[in-house]
Amino acid sequence: MNEQVLLDLGLSKNEVSVYLKLAEMGPSTAVQISQEAKIHRPNVYDALDILVKKGIIAYFVREKVKYYEVADPEQLLTLSKIKEMDIKNAISELKILQLAAKPPSSIAVFEGIAGARRIMTDIINNTKEFCVLGVPKDYAKTIGEGWVKEWHEQRAKKKVWFHHIVNEDYYPHRIKFLRSMPYTTIKFLPKEYNSPTLLWIYDKGVIMCFMQPMVSIRILSEDAAKSFKQYYNMLLKLALDKAPQE
Repeated sequence: MNEQVLLDLGLSKNEVSVYLKLAEMGPSTAVQISQEAKIHRPNVYDALDILVKKGIIAYFVREKVKYYEVADPEQLLTLSKIKEMDIKNAISELKILQLAAKPPSSIAVFEGIAGARRIMTDIINNTKEFCVLGVPKDYAKTIGEGWVKEWHEQRAKKKVWFHHIVNEDYYPHRIKFLRSMPYTTIKFLPKEYNSPTLLWIYDKGVIMCFMQPMVSIRILSEDAAKSFKQYYNMLLKLALDKAPQE
């Protein structure tokens, strides 16, 4: 594929080499990537750290060994809209590489705001309905309210249903915005059930998002999804139709 597309996104030559080799290999350790890409190990670690922060790769730990993997290549679109057509061509080639590689891991960790955004983008690209439980009032503010607004607009355009049960102290302007969105339901946890974390539940699994520091843990498991959906439905019976401040 045309490596210049990735260079134009601001990736260094080492970062591009590591990213493409990882897409080809599937889940791999830094040592394996260093050997296959023929890049010194310290440079591989530096490149992996930056790619994780950009939200375009993730990692997981298996038997005390850290493995890295390329997640959905469509996350590249969030780095630049200017090169959108070129990136779409790159995505097609990367997906072909992924099909030939090992299957994705069942558990992956995504760091920071970029990782949280990547998770949210993946969900609306790959499912038609999902639930969110215990949304802290500052989540959208932390992620970026402008970005979240665009994400909701894309979700509505794709006709993806979003069912919320948010913390009862949620900001009134966020409540008003969400009530105005199609394919959206919102209810409120009683105060004693307020949660500092966020739980996404969809058909492929669950995602737990911790705010301080911001880390998202994705578990691909239909059994986990079913179990947490039962928990969600139980809380739905206790949820309030209106927030106390309304």
